[in-house]
Amino acid sequence: MTLDSLFLLLVTTYLVLIAYGVVGARARLAGRARGVAAGLAVVLPPVLIALLLWAMGEGALVVRWGRLFVAMGLAGAVVAAVADRVARRVGA
Repeated sequence: MTLDSLFLLLVTTYLVLIAYGVVGARARLAGRARGVAAGLAVVLPPVLIALLLWAMGEGALVVRWGRLFVAMGLAGAVVAAVADRVARRVGA
């Protein structure tokens, strides 16, 4: 498995878990707590992956893939917003 395919698998799993978490949090949490939980779920994984790679001495990889980490956060925010809107419409 190459590094590119590993990141593709990681990003896809990340987006699926964001959508699942937003819909699940909608049923369990109130408005403000739901927003905080979704925000943490969107921001923490890319930051933790970058910090983990940096701690392992892969600073050059973090710099090269920096746009990917930013894009992960932006895509996660879009998926969270869409999942919340769809869940609200279907009554989940």
